[in-house]
Amino acid sequence: MSGAPKFCIECGGRLAVVREEGRTRRRCRRCGWTFYGNPVPAAVALIMRGGRLLLTRRARPPYAGTWDLPGGFLEAGERPEACVRRELREELALGIRQARLVDFALDRYGPKGIPVLTLVYRVTPGSGRPRPRDDVSEARWFPRRAIPYREIAFPGLRRFVRRWVSDR
Repeated sequence: MSGAPKFCIECGGRLAVVREEGRTRRRCRRCGWTFYGNPVPAAVALIMRGGRLLLTRRARPPYAGTWDLPGGFLEAGERPEACVRRELREELALGIRQARLVDFALDRYGPKGIPVLTLVYRVTPGSGRPRPRDDVSEARWFPRRAIPYREIAFPGLRRFVRRWVSDR
């Protein structure tokens, strides 16, 4: 259970590893609070145009040099669609004309393997060309037959993209 807390967020007591309903969890010995290891939320944009998919190359560790769908983690109190809009502005200087939730993917992030629930939005961007900014070093349109699946950072998103493209 790497990356799991050692102390209770309710009372500060030490958490013990327990087996419950076939799963390993951490529970406070003092107050009974249970850490369920719920995933942190992220939202990404699936952008296709003319049979091509837009991927971004990540510029920062831990996944620098790998490809990804544009997007990122939700900020406190932020709704997923607002996150996609913000991330596209920050990463690619793009606005959104339309965004529709199409699926989700489960992955793990970073060396500690933090669980991530990624909401995938089918996005119609506004006018203009994507320009790499923020934590993106490159943005490239890939024809369906040339998508670098093995170079996509996250296995859950990789499977989603493969399934989505093959269904079209």
